Amino acid sequence: MTQTWGFLFGYTNIIANGAIVLITILSIVVYKFRQQQEAEFLAKKNYLLSLSVRQMCYCFSFYEMKQATSNFDDTLVIGKGGFGNVYKGTLAVGDTPTAVAIKRLNSMSNQGSAEFLAEIQMLTKLRHSHLVSLIGYCDEGWEMILVYEFMAGGTLADHLYKRVRQGDTSLRPLSWVQRLKICIGAAQGLHYLHSGTGIQHRIIHRDVKATNILLDENFAAKISDFGLSKISPANQATTYVSTRVKGTCGYLDPYYYQTLRLTWRSDVYSFGVVLFEVLCGRPAVDRTLEEEQIGLAGWAQHCFGEEIIGKIIEPRMKEEACPDSLELLVKVAIQCIDIRPKHRPTMAEVLVCLESALALQTKSTEYYLPEIIPSHDDQVEKDRSDFEVESENYGTGKDNIANIRHQKKQPYAMQRFVAFLSVTAQTISASREAKTARDNGVLTAILKSSKLKSYTFKDLNLATRKFNTDGVLGTGFNHSVYEGWVDESTFSAARWGTGMPIAVKRLRTESRQVDKWWLTGINNVGKLSHPNIVKLIGYCCDKKHRLQVYEYMPQGSLDTHLFKRDSDSQPLSWKLRISIALGAARALAYLHSPETNLIHRDIKPSKILIDSNYNAKLSGFGSAKDGPRHEETHVTTLVQGTFGYADPEYFMTSQVTTKSDVYSFGVVLLNILTGRKAILRAEEMNLASWAHSKEHVISDIMDADINGQYTAGEASKAFSLALKCTSEDSKSRPNAKQVVEELDQLLASINLENINKPTESNLSKSTASPSTGRN
Repeated sequence: MTQTWGFLFGYTNIIANGAIVLITILSIVVYKFRQQQEAEFLAKKNYLLSLSVRQMCYCFSFYEMKQATSNFDDTLVIGKGGFGNVYKGTLAVGDTPTAVAIKRLNSMSNQGSAEFLAEIQMLTKLRHSHLVSLIGYCDEGWEMILVYEFMAGGTLADHLYKRVRQGDTSLRPLSWVQRLKICIGAAQGLHYLHSGTGIQHRIIHRDVKATNILLDENFAAKISDFGLSKISPANQATTYVSTRVKGTCGYLDPYYYQTLRLTWRSDVYSFGVVLFEVLCGRPAVDRTLEEEQIGLAGWAQHCFGEEIIGKIIEPRMKEEACPDSLELLVKVAIQCIDIRPKHRPTMAEVLVCLESALALQTKSTEYYLPEIIPSHDDQVEKDRSDFEVESENYGTGKDNIANIRHQKKQPYAMQRFVAFLSVTAQTISASREAKTARDNGVLTAILKSSKLKSYTFKDLNLATRKFNTDGVLGTGFNHSVYEGWVDESTFSAARWGTGMPIAVKRLRTESRQVDKWWLTGINNVGKLSHPNIVKLIGYCCDKKHRLQVYEYMPQGSLDTHLFKRDSDSQPLSWKLRISIALGAARALAYLHSPETNLIHRDIKPSKILIDSNYNAKLSGFGSAKDGPRHEETHVTTLVQGTFGYADPEYFMTSQVTTKSDVYSFGVVLLNILTGRKAILRAEEMNLASWAHSKEHVISDIMDADINGQYTAGEASKAFSLALKCTSEDSKSRPNAKQVVEELDQLLASINLENINKPTESNLSKSTASPSTGRN
C-alpha cells in the first residue's frame, strides 16, 4: 500500500513538473511572439515615417509627454474621440510655458496607427492659417502621440450644441457675425486643401464636421484631424478615388456612401451639413427627435422643398441676422448638400457666398435708413403685422425694432417668405396632429375589423418565460425578437413548450419613436394577407409596452443560411435557393399590386424568413411606404434602407418607386447565386457594381456550395435576371410580376434527379455580360 501511494505521489510530481515546464515554454513563446510583433510594428512605423518627415517635425520623448500632461491627468482631458483622449499640456519653449494639445492613441489598433502616420505625413506638408498646426509627435514603443497648437476656443460643436447641452454656462453664445466668420475661416482652409496645396495634388479631408473645426481665443477657425484624408492628383483623368467608406454618420456624402467613389465634392457635402448646424444650432444626427428629423441634412432638404426652412433655423439667428444674409447662407448650404455631386459648388464658390453674406450683414447694420412701408399695399401691411407677431415670440423692445428694421429692407418676395414662417409652423403642427389622429383611426379600424389577438404584457411575459435571453431569435436597432408559445386554437398565451411557437417582437420603449414604429408595423402588416408574407397574429399595447406577435419561422432568415451557417448545417441547394427567391418575388408582386400599393424599402436577406417547409416569407415592414397614387410615378421621401441594397436612383433623388424594391431584390438574388455579401470588402465595392463591372465566367461567380447542381443555362438565366433587376436605370428593370414569371419558368426547368451536370468546357464558354442588365 505504501509503495502504491509512493508511486502515485511520484507520478503526481511528474505531472506537476511537466505542467510547470509546459507553462514556462508557453510563456517564452508568447513573450517571443510579442517581441516579434512589436518589432514588426515598429519597423513598419519607422519605414512609413520617412526621414524627410522626421526632419520637418519635432519628435518628443514619452517622458516629455508625461511631464507636459502631469502623467496624463484626467482633469486635463479636453476632448475624446475614436483616436483617443486629447489633453491640454504645457511645454517649456525657452523660459516661457506654452499650452499645447496632446492627442494620445488609446490602443494598438491598425486603424489608429494608419491615422497617426497619415496625420503626420499630411500636416508636415501643409501650412495654412486656417489649418491646425502640428508641433511634433512621439512614437516611442507602442506610444503614438500627436502635439498640436492649443486652440483655446474649443470646437465649433461645443459652442453650437455640445457643451451647451451639457449645461456648460461658461461658453458665450456665438453671434451671427461670429458664425459667419467661423464658416469663412473653415471654408478658406478647405479651399486650400482642394486647390492651393502647391504639391500638384488636392487633399480630400474626408471627415469635415463641427468637432473638427477648432477655434482659437479670437474665434478664428482652423480645420483639424487629417487622419482619414486622401491625396488625389489634381490633373488625374478620373475625378474620384475608389476607397472604402470612412467618415462620420450624418456628414457622409450619399454619393460616396453608395458608390465608394470619393471626390472633393464629398467634402463640400459635409461642409454643407456644418453650415446647417450653424444655422440650426443642432447636431447632424439627433436621435432624440422624430424619425424624419434625426438626420439634419435630409430634414433640411425636406423643409427647403416645402418652403418651411425657417422652421428649423435657430430662433436667435432669425432674430439677429439680416434676412438677405440669412437667405444667402441657406441657399449655399442647400447647394452644398445637393444629392447630385456635379450640382454642388466648389469651395471657392462657397467662400464667395459666405463673404457676401458677411458683407450684407455688415451693410445692414452700418447703413440703415428708416423706411416706411407703403400704406396702400394691404398685403405688405399684413406681412408686416405677421412678422411683428413672430418677433414677439423671440424678443421685445429693441430686438423687435431690429427685426422690423431688417424686414423693411427686404424685397417684397422676401417679406412674404419671412412673414408666413410662423403661420407655416402652425400649419405643419396641425397637419402632424391630424396625421397622428388619422393613423390612430386607421389602427383602430384595423384592430376592430381584423382577427388580431390582443395580449397583455403579463400574457407575453408568460409565453416567453419573462423574455428569457435563451429564447432570443434576433435583435435589431430598435427591438428584440423572442420565441414564445400560445395555444394552437385560441392563440392565448401558454407555458413554454406547449401549444404553438410564436415570435414576439418587443420594441425598446426608451425611444421616442416607439409608438410610431409599433403603429407602422401594425398598420402595414395588419392589412396584408399573402402566403409569402409573415403573418401578424396579435399585438400588445399595455401601458408603456409595445409588442407585436408573429407566426414562428423555424428555419430563420435567409442571411443565416447564406452567411452565418454553422459548420454542421447543410447549405441551401440550388433548387431551394430559386424556390426561396420565387417566394420573395411573389410577396413583392403582391405588395406592388394596385390593390395593395406598398413599397417595402428594405428588401434584404435578413427580412426573408423561411418556414419549416422552406417557403420564403417577407417580413420587416417598419420602413414600408404607400406607393404612388393616381398618375404619380414616384413618392418623394427621406431615404431609408440598407447600404448595398438601396436603389442608387432612390438614394440620389429621394424618389422611391416599386422599381427600388426590385433593385434590392436583384441584390438579394446576387447573394443567393454567388454566396457573397452586399459589400465586397476586398474589392472595395458593392456586389451590384461588381456584378456589372465586367464579363464573368459563370463557374467563377457562382457559390461553390452548389457546384454541380445547376446547368450553365440555368445559372446564366438567373444571373441575367439579377443584372436586369440591378440596372442603374430604373426604367430598364423588370417589375415584380415579370420577375415572378422568369423565376417560375426557371424553377420549372430544374430537376434535381436528372440534372444535366455542366462540364468544365461548357462552363468556361458560358459568360454573363453586364450589358444584359442594362438593355
